[in-house]
Amino acid sequence: MIGLIEVPVSFLEKFGIEVKWLLMFLGLGLAFFAFSFLELKSNIVWEVMIATAPLWLPFVTFLLFFEHWLLFVQKEFDIKQGRTTLEIKLPQEILKSPEAMELVLIQLHQTATPDNHHQTYWDGKHPPKYGLELVSRGGDVRFYINVPTKKFKNILETQLYAQYPGIEVHEMEIDYTAEIPWDTDTFSYFSIHFGLKKADAYPIKTYIEYGLDKMPEEEEKVDPITPMLEMLGSVGPDEHVWIQVLIDANREQDFKVGSLTLVPDWKGEAREQVKEIIKNAAKRVGVKEEMIGTNVNQLLTDTEKDTIKAIERSLGRNAFNTAIRGMYIAKKEAFNPGERVGAIITGWRGYDDLNRNAIGVRWRTDFDWNWWQDPTEKKRTAMKKEELHEYKRRAYTHHNHLDTPKVMTTEELATIFHLPGKVANTPTLARIPSKRAEPPANLPIG
Repeated sequence: MIGLIEVPVSFLEKFGIEVKWLLMFLGLGLAFFAFSFLELKSNIVWEVMIATAPLWLPFVTFLLFFEHWLLFVQKEFDIKQGRTTLEIKLPQEILKSPEAMELVLIQLHQTATPDNHHQTYWDGKHPPKYGLELVSRGGDVRFYINVPTKKFKNILETQLYAQYPGIEVHEMEIDYTAEIPWDTDTFSYFSIHFGLKKADAYPIKTYIEYGLDKMPEEEEKVDPITPMLEMLGSVGPDEHVWIQVLIDANREQDFKVGSLTLVPDWKGEAREQVKEIIKNAAKRVGVKEEMIGTNVNQLLTDTEKDTIKAIERSLGRNAFNTAIRGMYIAKKEAFNPGERVGAIITGWRGYDDLNRNAIGVRWRTDFDWNWWQDPTEKKRTAMKKEELHEYKRRAYTHHNHLDTPKVMTTEELATIFHLPGKVANTPTLARIPSKRAEPPANLPIG
């Protein structure tokens, strides 16, 4: 049923039609038609509605305000936790694979399950949200991670030093986003949301497919993060490019943790996708589903075997709800969206596996039909302002059914955000000038 609805919804959204308002008007139209068909008088209808209000009004009110109340208390909870931005400075050499960053992310996989309903609906307790951020400030490339200050700041610092002994981690007194105000007289802005193009169960091309887990020699490495770093290093002095990956732990949800319905975690869907691959393979070769038995490998192509293997490998890893945002900001005289936005989009191509999944544009602060969707540019201006504010708050609002957060495993996230070795030779990627070492234990003193 959802698949049948998704096609027309996607088609209507391309023309800028707000589907929720269209459905509301269709509902009102159907109600009017029903009243006319049944020849009901309007005064009788109103009398019935008023008489039965004690039955339906509390239910409707609850549905209307439930989500808004939950967002409110969760925001208050986040404010109490505080936010800290940590800058990671890279040493001259990093002799670790992206698996080291995966171990860091595993420690951040905190479900924060509340003990009772009071903690959910009054205290606003919910899983922490982190921001993995690649930033170019006038071509100066930096790595940042934004975390809740309480508890998780110390956890992250400890894990980063444990996995990358040669790095330096600095807490920023003032967040780097503070240097860009909302000032349309001075700056121009553009924002893009990215997401998986296919079902969450299908992983992107990860560091394991690139062989980085086998620790090849530096000159033999092919690191998919390097195109993004080169793009970030190529921007001019009056330009800023911010890449933000917002993550929070994926988990089963029920009413106790803030969901009106039972929402399973992503693993059930992943297993169903594996079954669907096998089912389609059997159908292709003319084998009945009940006759598949133990001959599965004989039915599958090499591509299907690799896909199933990748999905099953993902099932053994922690996963996060993931929202990806890219922002391009520049002084008006330096603003060059035609080149920069295209470069941001192509920077994700290294993670594409055409047989499995890819990262693509899901929404942007623009319209396909500007001449009638937004002739005065007021909508675009409002969207850009909201995007800047949400980036700074590490918040995310989806704008269509394709733009919702996707599920990505620690393996996938460590591929798109990790500390690279010398294979990333972007000149403007800041590295610590020299490696610090502890003095020898037997050094004479006095």
